[in-house]
Amino acid sequence: MECAIDGLSPDDLASFPLDEEICAQIARDIAPCLPEEFLAAYVRHVGEVEAGLQILTGWLEHKARELLGDYYLP
Repeated sequence: MECAIDGLSPDDLASFPLDEEICAQIARDIAPCLPEEFLAAYVRHVGEVEAGLQILTGWLEHKARELLGDYYLP
């Protein structure tokens, strides 16, 4: 499945729960770059499935906190 990431903002990228160590390595290798280029490099590094799971998990946790408030226990 293809997913367009055109127009990804730095804030959008920062909101994804990506592995900080891998992000630091990618930043050393390709910075400065656009957020889309950074995310594409991250996906190539960890693989499409792993990157998708990390992003989906973060989105679901955010939605659970949003919907459940104080009742959400991670």
